Amino acid sequence: MYFTLKTLPVAISIAMLPIAAQANQPNNDERVAKLEQQVASLQKQQNDSLKDKFHFNGFISLGYVSANNSAGYAGATTAANFEEESKFGFQGTFDISDNTQAVMQLMMRGENNWDIEAEWAYLSHRFDNGIQARAGKLRRPLFMYSDYLDVGYAQPFARPPEEVYGGVPLSTYTGGDISYDIEFEDSTISLQGFGGQSDVDNGIAKLDLTNFVGANATWTDMTWTVRGVYAQSDFDGYIGTPQGQFDIDHSKATFKGIGLGYDNGNFFMVSEVTQMKIEGVLSDNDAGYITLGYRINQFSPYVTAAFLKTTDDDERAAINPALGYGFDEQRTTYSAGIRWDALDNLAIKFDVTYAHDFDGTHGGLVNNKQYDYTSNSFKYDSTTVYTIKLDAVF
Repeated sequence: MYFTLKTLPVAISIAMLPIAAQANQPNNDERVAKLEQQVASLQKQQNDSLKDKFHFNGFISLGYVSANNSAGYAGATTAANFEEESKFGFQGTFDISDNTQAVMQLMMRGENNWDIEAEWAYLSHRFDNGIQARAGKLRRPLFMYSDYLDVGYAQPFARPPEEVYGGVPLSTYTGGDISYDIEFEDSTISLQGFGGQSDVDNGIAKLDLTNFVGANATWTDMTWTVRGVYAQSDFDGYIGTPQGQFDIDHSKATFKGIGLGYDNGNFFMVSEVTQMKIEGVLSDNDAGYITLGYRINQFSPYVTAAFLKTTDDDERAAINPALGYGFDEQRTTYSAGIRWDALDNLAIKFDVTYAHDFDGTHGGLVNNKQYDYTSNSFKYDSTTVYTIKLDAVF
């Protein structure tokens, strides 16, 4: 009897355990549901934070180009060409921190069969003192439009003048740069130093460029802009011409340029003059252009005059007169066009360009470099190019 009375409370407690568990079950379910809700909320916050760190934008150009002959200015021939001026670009930026970014720009060009290539791929960091450093694959910073050379929407003309922008074979380099802005009351000076290496392999030339270093400085008050640049590089490789292949061994090239821009909202002007010198038989040249335009509501008519001339023709003639057939160049070009800003992010451009004054040279045109010894001349002494182009950003 004593044993029975003593064990009765224990038995009752054991019997009540399932009931207690059932009574606590809703509390456990609520607790689990609450934890799941908290986890989901944290995941959403993390995903939202990650989305905020990514920034995407892009640009596209669709162009038609043809010419009255097949001299090859800007790649134009008598056949209608919809690929030479067409391209698509996509840029992504990831904010690693408030001051550090990873940037990549992918490009597809019609002239390259729409193959995907990384035009930019670099890391950027801005220090607390305002200095910005970048390292990776970068755009050559030689011209006023270098940073948005492929973004046609950011340019007033159908294409940057070939006389200046077509004279340097490399478009990008692998290395780094450092830049710093000095702010004044009503203007800014931007200083940039850069260095690295690059290579060119376009079927005509194969070059390895090393010790590519330089600096530029830009002053602007948002109406006037003045820019100066100096760069130099060592290079090896070869260049092919109709007269033969020319090997290059440890040559040095230097580049100098000055630019001037003006834009008061209606009238605009931009001009650049460059000088390039290369050791050996390769061409030294001077080049330049000036563009004038005026905005009338959505329309911006413009005119451009440009020139290109080699400055060391006599040196090649003293070695071998035949060298001049491959490397001497002279060309004067006039363009007239109009830009129509059809939408806030879409511009349509029409352009006619006339190139002449080759002065007995091939004019630097790719399809005009075969010298005819019978007529003692090159095939073309002028060309006219017609362009219709659609440029957009998104």
